[in-house]
Amino acid sequence: MSFTTPADFIKALRLHDLLSLEGLMQAERELLPAAADARQLAKQLIQRGWLTVFQVNALFHGQGGELVQGPYRILDRLGEGGVSQVFKAWHVHKKTIVALKVLRPELLTNAEALGRFRREMYALAQSSHPNIVGAIDLDLVGDRTFFAMEYVEGTDLGKLVQLNGPLRADRGCEYLRQAALGLQHAHEKGLVHRDIKPANLLVTSDGRQVKILDLGLARLRQTADPARYENDLTVDGSLIGTPDFMSPEQARNPSQADIRSDIYSLGCTFFYAFTGRVPFPSKALIQKVYHHRETPPPTASEVRPGLPRELDAILKRMMAKRPEDRYPQPLAVAQAVAPLAAATAAAQLPGWLVD
Repeated sequence: MSFTTPADFIKALRLHDLLSLEGLMQAERELLPAAADARQLAKQLIQRGWLTVFQVNALFHGQGGELVQGPYRILDRLGEGGVSQVFKAWHVHKKTIVALKVLRPELLTNAEALGRFRREMYALAQSSHPNIVGAIDLDLVGDRTFFAMEYVEGTDLGKLVQLNGPLRADRGCEYLRQAALGLQHAHEKGLVHRDIKPANLLVTSDGRQVKILDLGLARLRQTADPARYENDLTVDGSLIGTPDFMSPEQARNPSQADIRSDIYSLGCTFFYAFTGRVPFPSKALIQKVYHHRETPPPTASEVRPGLPRELDAILKRMMAKRPEDRYPQPLAVAQAVAPLAAATAAAQLPGWLVD
């Protein structure tokens, strides 16, 4: 969209409530008289931190209305998937920054996508734990299908390993301990995540905390109406989850996966975090599934020499083929790995994330 004059740009900001009344008045008083055109005015607003590059690009592409989601104003895009997009957003009334998850408009009539979206909202509403990203606003408002989550500065575990290499043993063990505690809380609330993987573990920017993300595939173990949540994503012949980190029983029948399946996926996730490679790096999907079912898990210290033998034993048990051979619940994982993580208490940045 082209703005004929800088004043037209100001009108668009007012229309979409992208600046406070005070900010609008200041922009009109201090910036508008000297602006040669709308782009110059927009650049000055970005430099002052009053608008983001994302917002300005949306306005110039005629998408200003998409920056408004109920009481939220979109600031930037954080990520996207097949079902939804996640934005950094500002709550106009509460004056807080959130991570806003928005269902793609073209999926509003898609029962499967809407079911997944609503299930994640419901699952987040059940959870309140320092190692799970928290929910803030879980309302569906008209045709704006969205919910707000805690905004956390950080990087997911997958990107962290890609950028910096495998985690140092003690730091990785602390992350494993925290993730297991988050899963224990979910377990106690009757939830099975079903998609634990490096991309769904967020490491905070100070490097000290892990938070579990994306409950979009989560399943309630017990509900008043089991069919409401058990069957809405489980289709015969389909896979629910991510093949590189999926338990053997989840590949066979997603509806039968319990918390021990999440433990298996957590083991695969941290095998990757400690070694920089997935347990079974086959390219073909059928080969991945076969190896998860039939091939003994590799030993982490053989892939990356120097890792503690105790850690090998913990990961091996987490990735046991039979659920009954794994730890019975995530708390047992946290307790097993705690001694290996204890050394991190005295660790100092920088240099504690990776070797």
